[in-house]
Amino acid sequence: MKLNITGHETIVAPELKKYIETKSNKLCKHYKKIVQIDVIIETGKKTDKKTAIAKATVQVPGPDIIASAEAKTTFAAVDELERKLIRQIEKLKAAHDPKISSITKGKNMLKKILRIESR
Repeated sequence: MKLNITGHETIVAPELKKYIETKSNKLCKHYKKIVQIDVIIETGKKTDKKTAIAKATVQVPGPDIIASAEAKTTFAAVDELERKLIRQIEKLKAAHDPKISSITKGKNMLKKILRIESR
């Protein structure tokens, strides 16, 4: 797997690069077929609040997975980005594996039933 980390109008600190590398390794544990991950870190101001934006494109066989996250700090943005990517990877795995797909359908059906009964 290849990992590209770039900063858009900002310099990415070595600590942040290491942090992103550990998070990308977690993604690889969830899905072995990842070819490349491109991460872009942005910092900026939005209505007098400093924000950090982390964007990622994960190249896998088939359509690419794209996610973006915004938070007060860059580390928090990377954490949120990781959560979003894991959710999308789990959906991708469920779509390709009929066993996982049926389990996910069963869980969703159970959630709907529990919501209806709690009303």
